Amino acid sequence: MCHCSAWEEASGLSCFISAYRQPDDHGDAVAAATTLVPSVDFHDAAIQPPFRVWKDQDVFAMPTLPGHGLRFIVRPGTLAKVAVRLLSASGQVMSSLVVVARGGAHLEFTSTEASPRFITVAADEDGASGTYLYRLEDMGKDANGDTPATATPVELASAPFPVTLEFDDDEDVFTFRTEAGQGFRFSCESERTSLTLMNGAGAVLESGASGGGVGGSVGHKSPDASTWFVRVSTSNGSLPATHCQLDDLGVDEHADALPAATRLTDGVPVTARLQGTNDVDVFSFFATAGEIHDVRLTPSRVANVKLTDADGTTLAATTSSRIVQGAPTTGTYYVHVQKDSAWGTDFQVGVENLGPDDHGGTSETATRVAVEETVTGLIHNVADLDAFTIPLEADGVYRLTCTPGCTLSTSAPVASFRVHRASGGGTWNIHLLSSGDVTFTISSQTAPLFFTFKMARVGTDDHGDDAAHATPLTLPATVDGSFELGTDIDVFAFESEASRTYVVESRAVGLRILDPNGAEVPLLFDAPTATRRFTAQSSGTYGVVATSPDPFVGVARSWSFTLRLP
Repeated sequence: MCHCSAWEEASGLSCFISAYRQPDDHGDAVAAATTLVPSVDFHDAAIQPPFRVWKDQDVFAMPTLPGHGLRFIVRPGTLAKVAVRLLSASGQVMSSLVVVARGGAHLEFTSTEASPRFITVAADEDGASGTYLYRLEDMGKDANGDTPATATPVELASAPFPVTLEFDDDEDVFTFRTEAGQGFRFSCESERTSLTLMNGAGAVLESGASGGGVGGSVGHKSPDASTWFVRVSTSNGSLPATHCQLDDLGVDEHADALPAATRLTDGVPVTARLQGTNDVDVFSFFATAGEIHDVRLTPSRVANVKLTDADGTTLAATTSSRIVQGAPTTGTYYVHVQKDSAWGTDFQVGVENLGPDDHGGTSETATRVAVEETVTGLIHNVADLDAFTIPLEADGVYRLTCTPGCTLSTSAPVASFRVHRASGGGTWNIHLLSSGDVTFTISSQTAPLFFTFKMARVGTDDHGDDAAHATPLTLPATVDGSFELGTDIDVFAFESEASRTYVVESRAVGLRILDPNGAEVPLLFDAPTATRRFTAQSSGTYGVVATSPDPFVGVARSWSFTLRLP
C-alpha cells in the first residue's frame, strides 16, 4: 500500500496502488522454509499467482528424526497439477513427482542428522495458482543403521537373520571383523536385494546384484585383520522381510602365487575352495615335453581356469571346468582357479597324464587303419589334428562313422573320390573308382574331444562312373541298377550308326545321351507313345549317363531304363 504524506500532496503527486500480493503462507527458499512436524491431519496451503517476475513455491524443512522414515503426502485442491521435489541441503534434487487433480502421491526418504532434507511444492503449469493439501507422516525408526557409523554388528559366522527395508530410500548397513587370510560370504535370499561390500575405510570393493531367482552375494578373503561393511539396498521401492546370512569360509588353504603353489599328483585330486571373489588358488604339476595332461575341476562348474608355464605365460584358458594341453617343454606347469559363480563351495582339482599325442596330424604321420577296424582318439586342443590312412578298393562303397561331432577333411591320391555326408551327422558315405590310400583328418573347435572312428564297407558300385569305366550295352537293352549314393553316377556305352533313331524309357533315373564327341544329344518327347526319342547324327560310340533324381539322399535307390529301336 502506498501512503502519501503532506509533502507529496503539497507537491501535487498522485498516489495509488499499482500491485498487491497476499501474504505468502510458506517461505520460497531454504532459508525461509517452514519446518514440518509429523501429523495425522492434512493441512491447507496455497500457491499464489505470479507477482511481477516471481513465481510462488512453498519450501518445507523436514524434521531431524535420525533413522526414521518420513513420507510427505500431497493432494491437489484447486490446483490441477502439483510439482513436488525432494532436495538435499545443497539444493540437489534427490527425487520428484507430479500430482494430478483428484489424485494423490507421496515421497519417501530417510532422515539423517548429516543430511537435512527439504521439499518444494509448486504449480506444474506456468501461471497457475490454487490450493493443495499436505501432511508429513513418521513411518517409524529403521531397524538397522544406514551408514557405516550406525552399522549393525553381525557375528562371523551367523545364522540367517531377518532384514527389512521398511520404506523407499532405506538401506541397512552391517559390520563385522575378520582375521588375516579368512574368507567370508554375505548373502541374502531375495532376488530384489543389491549388496555392496566396503572395507574399513568405507571404500567400495564389490557389488553383488541379484537375479535369476536367486539373491546376491559378496565376499572377500581378508589380507589382514579387518573391519568390513555390507550395505543392503533395493532398486525397487521397499523390500519385504527377507533373510541374510554371513558365512565363515575359513582360512585360505592354497596359495595365490606360483612360488607356494599346491603340488598335484597324477590321478590324485585335491580339495579346494575359493574363500572370496578376490581369492585365487594355484596348483602345480610336472610334465615332460610332448605329454598331454588333462586338468579338470569336479564337480563341473563355470570357472575361470588358466594354465601357465613357469614364466607365467598363459598356455590355455577356459570358463569351463577342463583344460587338455600338451607340454611344449619339460618343466613345471601351473593351474590358476579364480572367481566363478560357485565360489565359496568345495571342489576338486585333478590332473591326469594322457601321454604323448595319440595320432599324427599329417598324411606322412597318419595312423594306418584297416577297413572294419574301430579306433579312438583325442583332439586335445583346437590346433590338434588326428589323421588316419585307410586303403580303399575300386568301386567300393563305404560308410565312415566318426562321433561325436567330428570335423572331417580328406586327402586321396586317386581319381573320382566322392564323399557324401549322411543326414544326422557323424556319418559319411564314400565311393572310389580306383583303389588307393585315403587319408582322413579330424579336427574340432570344441576341444577336448574324445572320438571313435570306423570305416566299414557297405557295398559295391554296380556300374562305372565315367567313360573310361562305362558298362557296354548291346541294343535293344533293358538295364536295372542302383545308386549306392545320392551322388553316384552310372555310365554306359553303345555303338550307333548315323541317322538311326532310338526310343528311351526310364524309371527313377535321370538320363543324358552323349555323342562320340561328348556333346549332349537332345531327347525329344513323343506324345502319342509317351516316350522320348533321339536320332544319332554321326556314327560312333555313344554314352548314356544315369544320375539320381535326388542327389542329396544318402541311401541306395534302384532304377531302370530301356534303350531300343522304334
